[in-house]
Amino acid sequence: MTSEYCMIEVAFGKKYELETSVKELLDKKLVSSCQVVESSSTWNWQGEREAEKEYLVFLKTKKSLLEEIYETIRKIHSYDCFEFAIFDMTSTSSDYLNWIEKETK
Repeated sequence: MTSEYCMIEVAFGKKYELETSVKELLDKKLVSSCQVVESSSTWNWQGEREAEKEYLVFLKTKKSLLEEIYETIRKIHSYDCFEFAIFDMTSTSSDYLNWIEKETK
């Protein structure tokens, strides 16, 4: 089953970048909701091991808005290479999917 809805996961290292992005995405009606989880992250970057506190945000939206969402975040995000993972979203709740549809442009 192909879905027109998805969830995007983005990691931020700076809380103000996260908050700015969330506000802009919601104001522009590019996403219906944003859930934020504080995490302790470890990764390899350019041959080095790094570990920092990060903020993971889970964005609910329509696939048709992906490019505009990415460009909005890219203008704010300071990472050279930031996470922008996309997961197909399906639900047995038509009310939930209708809510995403209604709250996005």
